[in-house]
Amino acid sequence: MNHPFAPGHGIVAIVAGAFFGLSATAIQAQDTAPSSTPSTSPSAPTAGSTTPRTTTSPSTFGPTDPNPYYIGVSQAITHDSNVFRIPNGPSDNYSSTSLLGGFDQPISRQRVFGRASVSSNRYQKADELNNVSYNLSTGAALETINNISGGINFALNRNLTSPLVNAGPAQQRRNTVNNRSIDASLRYGGASLLTLEGSAGYSKTDYSLPESSASDATFKTVGVTLYYRPGGPLRLGVGVRGTRTEAPQAFSNTATGVTQGNTQKGTNLDFLADYEVSGLVSTSGRISYTKQTNSSLGSDADFSGLTGSLQVGWRPTGKLGVNLTASRDAGYNTSPFTTYVLVQTGTGPILTPVTGQYQNNQITNSLALGATYAATAKVSANAGLRYSRAKLASASGTNVGSISGAPTTDVVKGAYVAANYDVWRGLSASCSLSHEKRDVSGAVGFAYSANTVGCSAQYLWR
Repeated sequence: MNHPFAPGHGIVAIVAGAFFGLSATAIQAQDTAPSSTPSTSPSAPTAGSTTPRTTTSPSTFGPTDPNPYYIGVSQAITHDSNVFRIPNGPSDNYSSTSLLGGFDQPISRQRVFGRASVSSNRYQKADELNNVSYNLSTGAALETINNISGGINFALNRNLTSPLVNAGPAQQRRNTVNNRSIDASLRYGGASLLTLEGSAGYSKTDYSLPESSASDATFKTVGVTLYYRPGGPLRLGVGVRGTRTEAPQAFSNTATGVTQGNTQKGTNLDFLADYEVSGLVSTSGRISYTKQTNSSLGSDADFSGLTGSLQVGWRPTGKLGVNLTASRDAGYNTSPFTTYVLVQTGTGPILTPVTGQYQNNQITNSLALGATYAATAKVSANAGLRYSRAKLASASGTNVGSISGAPTTDVVKGAYVAANYDVWRGLSASCSLSHEKRDVSGAVGFAYSANTVGCSAQYLWR
C-alpha cells in the first residue's frame, strides 16, 4: 500500500524518491502504524502524523540544475509480504507508474518552488487496493528590506493508510486518506543578535472508510519565538505555541446512536537551542512544557508534562553522513472500537455493547538513526533504523453510562537499506529493502510484520 504521512509502503517510498532522484532515501517513510495527529513540536505536522513538519526551504524542492524546471516519469515494481498491514496478511506484487514535475524559480530576492506527482498503483492479486495517489507541494520564500523575511507552504496529498487500532479483527479493505495543509512564517531580524519569528498553520485530514471517520480532524497552530545569538555557532530561543485539534465525530456510541465531537487544546512553552559543534557535527534541540485538555474525554485523556526533541548530524568524511533524531511528544489520535461488557443495572447484569475511543494523549517516544554513503559520483547507499512507542488511553460509553478503559501500547520498529545509481544525466535507478514490525498490546492486542523489496527507474527532463 502507498501510505500517507510518515507511513508508506514501497510505492510511496519509491515515488518520493522519484522526486529527488534518490528513491532509497525515502524508504525511511516505510509503512508504520497510523499515528497521532498533531504533535507538540514547534513545527506542527499534518493532522495524523507524529512527525514534526518543518517549514520547507526552497532548496528541498526541485532540481539544483541551472534550469529550474523539470518533468519526469517513474516506474516502480515492489513485492510486499503484507500489503494490508494486518496480522498474517497476504503478500502481493504491485506496480506504480508516476508522472512528476517541479520547479525552483528565483525572482529577484524571492523564490517560488513546487513539486507534484500522480501515481497509478496496480496490484497483481489484491486489486481492491488499486488506486491513484497524488502529492502536491508548493510555496514561496520571501525576503524584503529591513531584515524582514518569511515564507508560505501548501501541501495536498492522497494515499492509502494502514489499519487503525480497534478491538475487532483487522479488515482487508482499502482506506484512503486525504490531507490538506498550509503554513506560513514571518521573521524579523535576519542574522542579527535578536530574531523574532511568528508562525501559523492549518491542516485537515479525512478518511474514506466510514468506520475511520472518528479520526477525521482539523489542526490549527500559532506560535511566536524569540531567538538570541550570544556569539559563535550557538543560537538560543524561547517561544510560546498554541494548538487546537477538532474531531467532529470523535465518539460514536453504538448503543445510543449519539455522535460526540472532541476539541483538544494545547499550550506549549518551548526552549530551543542550535549549536554547530564543528564543521563535522551539528545539533539542535527543544525542551517544552506541554499542557493539553480535551472537551469531551474527561481528565484521564488530558496531559501535562515535558516534551522535546533532539537532532544530531555527523559527517565524519566527505562521503559518509550520519543522522540521529529522538523525540518525546504528546499528540492526538482517535480510533473507535466496539466490544461488550457486563453492566450492572437495576434488574441485574446485562451484556451491553460498548463504544470506545482510543486517544494518543500521553506520549509518543521515537528514535531514528540513518546513514548515507556516497561511494562514487554515481553510486550512493543509505540505511537506517527507527523505533516508536505510543501510549494510548481509552474512554468508553454505553447506554447506561461511561466506562474508563485500559491503556494500550503501540510499538513500531523498522529498518531499511537502499542503493541508488545515476545511470546518466536524467536517468537513475534504485532498489530498496525494508522490514517493519508492529505490536499493539493492552486493552487491544494485535501484531504484524512486513518485508518490502522494490526497484524503480526514473527519467527527468530539465
